[in-house]
Amino acid sequence: MISVKLLEADDKTVKVELEGVPLSIANAIRRFTINEVPTMAVEEILLIENTSAMPNDVLAHRISLIPFKSDIDRYVPPEECNCGSRLGCDKCAVRYILRAEAKDEPITVYSGDMIPEDPTTTAKPVSPKIPIVKLAPGQRIEMELYVRVGRGRKNAKWQAAISSLYESKNGDPNKRILYVESIGFLPPKRILIEAAKALEKKTSEFEEKFSKLLEELKAN
Repeated sequence: MISVKLLEADDKTVKVELEGVPLSIANAIRRFTINEVPTMAVEEILLIENTSAMPNDVLAHRISLIPFKSDIDRYVPPEECNCGSRLGCDKCAVRYILRAEAKDEPITVYSGDMIPEDPTTTAKPVSPKIPIVKLAPGQRIEMELYVRVGRGRKNAKWQAAISSLYESKNGDPNKRILYVESIGFLPPKRILIEAAKALEKKTSEFEEKFSKLLEELKAN
């Protein structure tokens, strides 16, 4: 008999008890919370100007690691969109503009300085106070940012959570605890649900292909 019991949950973490779930399946769910849950991050940057002391590649890397509140109900991964555009459309990308200039005094550019082209989008940095770069007087940056849906298996910047799996404290080998801590892209409960959905989809795809293979073997 398989049972799943919610032990703890808040805005950042969720802890569930898995009973009767094979270790391989429980570990697959843990891995899917990290690698297979869709989230949103800056994937492409069109750099127009950068006179800061930070090299272009370092600046781009820092921006790409900013976690975004991910609206995965509205936006789809680029590979699942039929727009055919390299830069994407309003179904698979959110375009941001980042312009900042230091005049008489040094300034710090924050994630909140990134302005979305679509003001109605809910795909926004998890915090407006994430520092990006410091500008000295006279320095300026300007760029276009394209936020897209991706998964942790493609790049760590899309990693949804930190997860661990361990045995129950009462020593019952049939019970395991799955702990999921959200990085901020999605609520932890949603991460767990999306991981289970991704596992179900992979299992269905495998079953379909395996059944097809068996039919081919019978025919031969």
